[in-house]
Amino acid sequence: KVSVKIDGGQQMQPPSLFLQECAHLMSLLSAVAMSTLRNDIEGTETPLIQYVPGSPWPPVDPDKLSPHIRRQFHYENTLVITCRSLFNYSRNAKTTTLYNAARPFRVLGGVSDAEIQLLQNARGPSAKVALVSFWVQEFIARETMNGSVGNVSGPIISRLTQEISDGMLL
Repeated sequence: KVSVKIDGGQQMQPPSLFLQECAHLMSLLSAVAMSTLRNDIEGTETPLIQYVPGSPWPPVDPDKLSPHIRRQFHYENTLVITCRSLFNYSRNAKTTTLYNAARPFRVLGGVSDAEIQLLQNARGPSAKVALVSFWVQEFIARETMNGSVGNVSGPIISRLTQEISDGMLL
């Protein structure tokens, strides 16, 4: 049997394919939902990248980003920053999108080219979230019908689908 090493060097069995795919889809759903709240320009690529377990967390402070990236969306002059803040003109749509692109959301298992293409074809941010939500629900229903969830009772599977649907309410 195949085993994987986890933190501390312990050998463990890898999770089932069902759990791997479920974790990927839930991670993708969270990343797409959060990215739609940031109001990028419509039609721009959603900033999603692969999360590698054990890798260091990205910098939270925008001042820790490289100067090359910061120059695209951040003014160095303190007077300019103060005046823009005073008159409530912090960023235009282009600089906001560049700012967000510098902070991509990480997705367990990465994002396939097909997933990116389907997300780009969705019309509007709500449609993107709904699309991934449908993928999750379809996956759970398909795997339940195939018996991949093991001996988990029906009410628990039903509750999972209900909670995903409740999360979609606006």
